[in-house]
Amino acid sequence: MAGIIGISSGRNNKVVESVVREVLAGTGKNFELVSLAGKLIRPCEGCNGCADTNRCVLKDDFQQVADLLLEAEGIVFGAPTYWGHMNSKALAFWERICFAGRHNSVFPLSGKPAVVVAADGTGNGEFVFKDMKVYLTDARINLVGELAAQGEYPCFTCGYGNYCPVGGLIEYFPLGTEITPERIPAITNQHPEECDLAASARDITAKARQVGAVLGKVIDFHNSKIKREPD
Repeated sequence: MAGIIGISSGRNNKVVESVVREVLAGTGKNFELVSLAGKLIRPCEGCNGCADTNRCVLKDDFQQVADLLLEAEGIVFGAPTYWGHMNSKALAFWERICFAGRHNSVFPLSGKPAVVVAADGTGNGEFVFKDMKVYLTDARINLVGELAAQGEYPCFTCGYGNYCPVGGLIEYFPLGTEITPERIPAITNQHPEECDLAASARDITAKARQVGAVLGKVIDFHNSKIKREPD
């Protein structure tokens, strides 16, 4: 098992996944990146099937990913913003993590260090950060870093985005603007709508690596502390 688990609840190879990957690389440790895209993650049913074992009994792709969290030394979790919350797949995943883990005050993820990556149209990540703080606090997970990014609306590739009056493109550019690669947000092309933004400010790869380095140091400190404790 990898030392650090990275989980993206965003689309494959888009901004959230790209930033999570760079944070993981910045830790300098072994890691595994898992995408929830295409996976079946059902919402919590409140069935209490997890009460005796602290393991969710619903049959889907959740348990395999949850097991990786239990084994990992650190966590990097990334999610996009949908309608004022992190996306429903992320919400469902953490509902089940937290409900299953809290029975009899077990909290199996307690003390694990975590970094949260958030993406939205503005690049401030406030809704994902707000949601994740609720879940991390409940699970007793130690939040050591946050990183926000401007994400790419699906409107950029739906085929109608540049003429859709209710799409995401009009938050950036006038209706009818041609969609070209340089106008699409990416980890190396943040805020393409801001013409005067310096090239160095558009690329948040280094910032992601720095956040990952902090996570790596926290894990090192935690491991050294364990070694110093007497048997």
